[in-house]
Amino acid sequence: MNLERRTNDKRTEEIWVRRIGADEEGLPVCFATSFRIGGERLDLRSFARTLPEGIAICNPDLIAGIKHVETILIQTREYWKRNERIAKNGSIEILMRLTGRSQISEAVEASGVNEMRAVAMFGLVSSEAVLSNMVERFSSAFETAVIDHHLLELSPSKSKRLKKFHRLPGSISDRELQIALGEKSVLLIFSR
Repeated sequence: MNLERRTNDKRTEEIWVRRIGADEEGLPVCFATSFRIGGERLDLRSFARTLPEGIAICNPDLIAGIKHVETILIQTREYWKRNERIAKNGSIEILMRLTGRSQISEAVEASGVNEMRAVAMFGLVSSEAVLSNMVERFSSAFETAVIDHHLLELSPSKSKRLKKFHRLPGSISDRELQIALGEKSVLLIFSR
């Protein structure tokens, strides 16, 4: 896992970043981070609509580790390069691929964005400056938010919930789960 430590005046941040080389769309940086939000559950639908295209948020319980996010983001970028999108909006496409849902409304509902105590933020951006800006923007909007990269990790209980959510056999390993989720994302191209 390529975790980079970044610091600002409020807290230490841990953000997974992978540079994948610029293309004609200028999307050389994949990233993922997660926040724990103190207090009550928040409805982040309005905030999600303000995110730049290519950045999505969801409940971190939908993420089967950094490898899962990396697979989804690299697949998405490759499909965009071939002009084979499954959604007009890049953030929605990333969310559809992550949730394995072919309908936008189902992907948004599955994301849990309407009732969150923890948030995963991930996507494809043109530069680390855009990434830093988004993390700072989120931190400023939700002052109780603290970055916690452990929320992205695949725990035994999260693995069990993801297998049930995706209707996969309970007997598959965590590695097989990550592979299955990546394959499920690829198959969404046939649902257009």
